Amino acid sequence: MNIVLGILSSVGRLIVIGILLVGMANCTQLGLNYASLDVEGKPAAYPPIAHDAEDFLDRREDWIQRIETHITGPIPEGVSGRLIEHRVVDEAYWDGHGILEEFVIAIEGSGKRRDFVLAVAWPKSDGPHPIIISQSFCGNQTAFNYPALTPPLPEALDDFCGGGEPSFMGSMVQKVFGRFISTPPMQQVLDRGYAYASYYTSEVIPDSKEPARALLPDFPHGPRGEISGAVSGWAAAWTAALDVLEADPRVDTDREAIMGHSRSAKSALVAGIYESRIDAIVAHQAGTGGTALSRNKPGETVAGMAKQYPHWFAPNYANFDARGLNTTPVDMHALIALNAPTPLLIGNGRRDVWSDPNGSWRATLEAAPIYAAAGTGGLQQENMQDAPVEADLVFWMRPGGHSITQRDWDFWLDWLDNVMARGDEVPTPTNRVKVAPAK
Repeated sequence: MNIVLGILSSVGRLIVIGILLVGMANCTQLGLNYASLDVEGKPAAYPPIAHDAEDFLDRREDWIQRIETHITGPIPEGVSGRLIEHRVVDEAYWDGHGILEEFVIAIEGSGKRRDFVLAVAWPKSDGPHPIIISQSFCGNQTAFNYPALTPPLPEALDDFCGGGEPSFMGSMVQKVFGRFISTPPMQQVLDRGYAYASYYTSEVIPDSKEPARALLPDFPHGPRGEISGAVSGWAAAWTAALDVLEADPRVDTDREAIMGHSRSAKSALVAGIYESRIDAIVAHQAGTGGTALSRNKPGETVAGMAKQYPHWFAPNYANFDARGLNTTPVDMHALIALNAPTPLLIGNGRRDVWSDPNGSWRATLEAAPIYAAAGTGGLQQENMQDAPVEADLVFWMRPGGHSITQRDWDFWLDWLDNVMARGDEVPTPTNRVKVAPAK
């Protein structure tokens, strides 16, 4: 009997793995091809912006409205965060390298409210600390590898992880998407002096079509209007988190970074448009609807994205493919450019053709003059592979696919050390002054 049960258990796990892999393939189509390094003969970013960077900055609000109308829906500028509850979870977290805490935060705006839990791991060293605020795919319990953290509400759980606690399903996610897809190299982060915070996106807005659509009309928003896409709504939690964290003396308010992977990278770019307190952004493998140009592209198309994830974007986004090759009203180079002058790292994997590193590189090239005009050192590389760790705008590409690896974290932390250097440290060659973009 035990043998039979063991066989049935193994078969069941294989079925689960198969379902998981199919679902993941729908998300990111894991491939074996390499992204092209050549930009010759490929469609240019349209409409062009690099030819007149000052004009782009002068008409920044017009470009934001284009992004809102055709891609993201209204951005959540004007929402706020309020601390509801705070508790210390573990004063000897990660074998004594840190302190683990929880903050229950309310996102507020337009007379509405949405609560979420932000978990924070603090270094044991004296502060104030630079902080990295991230979004998690599988809940805080998995993100911090700590089951005693508050689990997400059952209605917040999505199909990607199937549960909040570290689990068999979560381990399979890590095997496919990399060791650090759900939990960062926590000891490395803490020992480098960084605090690490994270929240579960599906607790803010469920990453599921019908539940998200049902929630969006009641989600808090600012004067720009009602949120119509989850990517934009997820960005609101970054603002709320900053409101609460900046009141904590342990946070170095001059060194606050946000980090997002895949759909969360798209959200990070939205937050960077309006949230001036963000001092650096890591947008890793943002792909279609993030950093990759939308016209005539390999990998995931706008039509495919809009069909699979209609709750992520504005309703108009589904019409993008129908507008023709040369009549797209806005594309992702403008989204990159609207993040200027905030230091921005655009991450990629050479085998992640589905997310189109080549299209992201061409978008970065078109946005680079805007960064320079906004008062930064701008892009300092001539190709997709030679990423300078000190640049304000950097295109990072390592071998491998749609994942988060040790190599990513090593570079990200070195880059953050440079672009968020302490005021009393020797400045890097590029200009670190945060200049408010022209309106």
